[in-house]
Amino acid sequence: MSLPTGALVLEPTADGSMTLFSEDFGEWFHSRDGAYAEAKTTYVDATDLAGFALAPTLTVLDVCYGLGYNTAAALSTVAQGNPACQVRLVALELDARVPR
Repeated sequence: MSLPTGALVLEPTADGSMTLFSEDFGEWFHSRDGAYAEAKTTYVDATDLAGFALAPTLTVLDVCYGLGYNTAAALSTVAQGNPACQVRLVALELDARVPR
């Protein structure tokens, strides 16, 4: 497997959060309507993360970490619902350029 080498173009989305366009894949990382809003809807709300966050501990897996919006939305949800919850984050990202 070869690592991506094409350009990554940073652009704002409608909710003020940023996204990247990958030349390697020919697509945006997130919805142009809002990267953070998309993370909240498809990662937090769709998994009922607020319910899981009521536990004393929680492990969060973020595959294709990217710009970290899924993790940010998850941690915000946990902090609002159960600030005492201990979170273990496992974040995977193939392209080291992305989080930089």
